[in-house]
Amino acid sequence: MKQTLNNKLTQLARGLVLSVIASTPLAYAQTASDSTLLFYNGHVFTAEPSAPYAEAVAIRGDKIIAVGSQAEVEKTAGTGARRVDLGGHFLMPGMIDSHAHPIGTRKVLGGGAVLTLANFTDTSGSIDSLVQFVGQTMDAKSSLLGDTVIVNGLDLSYWSHAAQIDAQLSSGRFANVPVVLYGSDGHTGWANKKARSRAGITPAYLRKLTPAQRAYYGFDASFTPNGFVVDVGLTQVRISIPPAADDTMLKFGRAGVQYLNALGITGWLDAAVTGVVGGDIPISVDDPGALPIYRELAKRHELSGHVVAYPVIKPADGNQQLDVVEALQKLYSDVPNLKIPGPKVFADGVVEYPSQTAALTKPYLNTGKSTPVLFDAAHFNDLVVEADRRGMTVHIHAIGDLAVKQSLDAFAAARNANPSGRAPHTMTHLQFVDVADVPRFAQYRVNAALQLLWATSDPSTNEELKPYIDPAIHARLYPARSLLESGATIAGASDWPVSTANPFEAIAQAETRSGPEGVLDASQRMPREAMLYAYTRNSAQVLDQLDHIGTIATGKQADLVLVDRDVLTVPVADLKDTRVIWTLFAGKAVHGPQP
Repeated sequence: MKQTLNNKLTQLARGLVLSVIASTPLAYAQTASDSTLLFYNGHVFTAEPSAPYAEAVAIRGDKIIAVGSQAEVEKTAGTGARRVDLGGHFLMPGMIDSHAHPIGTRKVLGGGAVLTLANFTDTSGSIDSLVQFVGQTMDAKSSLLGDTVIVNGLDLSYWSHAAQIDAQLSSGRFANVPVVLYGSDGHTGWANKKARSRAGITPAYLRKLTPAQRAYYGFDASFTPNGFVVDVGLTQVRISIPPAADDTMLKFGRAGVQYLNALGITGWLDAAVTGVVGGDIPISVDDPGALPIYRELAKRHELSGHVVAYPVIKPADGNQQLDVVEALQKLYSDVPNLKIPGPKVFADGVVEYPSQTAALTKPYLNTGKSTPVLFDAAHFNDLVVEADRRGMTVHIHAIGDLAVKQSLDAFAAARNANPSGRAPHTMTHLQFVDVADVPRFAQYRVNAALQLLWATSDPSTNEELKPYIDPAIHARLYPARSLLESGATIAGASDWPVSTANPFEAIAQAETRSGPEGVLDASQRMPREAMLYAYTRNSAQVLDQLDHIGTIATGKQADLVLVDRDVLTVPVADLKDTRVIWTLFAGKAVHGPQP
């Protein structure tokens, strides 16, 4: 995954959400009359392929009642409609993020926590700067979970200096204070001696592990840990940290929802509503993760988005996990705007050094070793077939080309077992896809939820990858255009807080694929209109809610976004600076003024 959290955007996002919270503590609580509103004098993108553009739109209450020419819409709206002059701005459907982590859980921090707690945004690699920042954070007591100092957003280049970090943050004034640093990829982290001792990560513990199990920890020749952890190791640290209190979790949830609304996002796929990376802790109805937070936000009329939430399961734990997913579906079926479609599964981890937990079809060059997928293929196929039989949608994290291939095999088994099945199964990330597997997405009707903000030519795609993976695999980074032209449904996604959730940043990057080190395979550049569909209609398809959201069409919910420029025609350099004027959810302003 993309490692370097966009520092400037992180700072802007924190300011944005804090200003929103300060000005509208209950953003969704704004009221709108049930009178008819007629929007005119703007550029309207409907995301309806048969009629993608319109002159005017009318809504009544929470529904769209007319779209088309101004004359037609005025006739339907009637003479009593209140006219809203859009001032030449751009009106589009509420956008949808098809893979994000807005709230997180008590074990795994999400976007709201990242906005609220400390973030280290320095990518210089300066250990002195990091130590100084952690010291200031510790003194301020402003980023704590229990007694543990939490710092988010570290660039992954710091993990190459884990021993040096440990020498400073495990001694002196830090010796008796637990400190945990989280990498910006969501899979890696670091814990000082105080924190990792509490987690049980000691030389004696590491000596007892098999070589494969030790791969999740950093240590020296004498098995002394240096603090670095990835996936399983990070989970071990996470569960040892005091959990966030209920009011803190609600604060995280409110911040996450309001941040997304401020970006024009009115729907999202919560890709780990409960559980942990890899599914290493079995899901349970007794540990529902962020689901109670969504319920409380809805109760307070603050859940201003359509949410599909996926519990993380581990295939090796058997099909009975699907029973737990069904139990959660029933327990939370009464929460408005919240659905639990099925399970989330990790097929592999991440590709970057020193983690190298992504499953590739060829060995890593520096070790000569291959990382397997995180499931037994036969059992996994059975699980996906059973989930599909029960009407569940399966959402799979797949980074490496081997993980993608074997996940597609499971979806093929499900489609063959149930040819009429309509569940919108989805794979996300798809950093590497074998050429032969590209057409299989359309063949098996598997949606591709892509984080194309990461499709850039910079150290994260060059220096941190090229020395370690086969050149033929590296040449297939983020093959978006190939997937599009093969007939796959491309959905827009951010993986926030791994990177900004701003769709316009991602759309611009998908179009240029340029970065400080050149262009990352120009043949994979995406058309801008295709990316607008990706964040509207196509993502609504991923949520399985295209019948009532995702486009501007008569009868659909009035989820609308007005932005300050024509995002179809402005130069790409200006696209990323697009500003949201207002966001409507069900006809009510949840960001900006009520029109």
